[in-house]
Amino acid sequence: MRNRELGALLRGYREARNLTAAQVAKDVGLPAATISRLENASRTSKRSGPPHVRALCSYYGLDASTTERLVQMAKEASQPGWWQRYNLESPTATYLDLESAAVSIDNFEALLIPGLLQTKGYAEDVITLLRAYFSADQLAQTAESRIKRQQILVGENPLRFNAIIDETALHRIIGNRDIMREQLHHIKDMAAVPNVSIQVLPFSAGTNPGLDGSFSILTFDEKVLPTVVYTEGQLGQIFEDEPSETERIKRTFAGLAELALDSERSLSMIDERIRALS
Repeated sequence: MRNRELGALLRGYREARNLTAAQVAKDVGLPAATISRLENASRTSKRSGPPHVRALCSYYGLDASTTERLVQMAKEASQPGWWQRYNLESPTATYLDLESAAVSIDNFEALLIPGLLQTKGYAEDVITLLRAYFSADQLAQTAESRIKRQQILVGENPLRFNAIIDETALHRIIGNRDIMREQLHHIKDMAAVPNVSIQVLPFSAGTNPGLDGSFSILTFDEKVLPTVVYTEGQLGQIFEDEPSETERIKRTFAGLAELALDSERSLSMIDERIRALS
């Protein structure tokens, strides 16, 4: 994803100056194939990628701040993602790749607490049940990766996370009452993080667009990557970036946000569930 984002930006700067890739290659003194690899998201080496990007930034007359940002992207693009050291299902690895590049995620969960808000105990119980065919090593690595990915909410340049959780998920006991109580306390803690918004869709909302199931909308920076909608179910995991479909799902999320309780009332409901479990 970092390669795709970097490539789209470099292509945009070139096309804005009405230059062909061949012209740029000749003027900068790079092989035309190098320009093509950079713009078409082919993986570049850590040694050659950043210097080539810096040379292109200088040629395009980009300012120091933009140059350093693109060079940093080139460094990141040449390295494997942190999740690649885990033994994960291919669609899960794809999702983590997308998630790592997103600037915001709108997530509706109809049955469970969102993965980005799950505690270790809650995640382990869910994964053990839903991935019963995994080996013990796969189960452990999947649970560990689920917790590690939550760093995108609190690390450097955290993404914006808007979560709508159906009230059903607050009542379903995952693991045991202690695990569930710890999970609800964790949600309250995360609600205090400035870039995290949490709403509860109450039972009183009645018939609503969320009855079709859970989904996530991943939005990316610079408008160089299309919005992606992700959903999963009994038949696997699905990624969709067709604009007509992503716009439809965006409207669905907006509708759910209007039906859901505001943040303050949502936290009050979570407090009620904590007391009921105590």
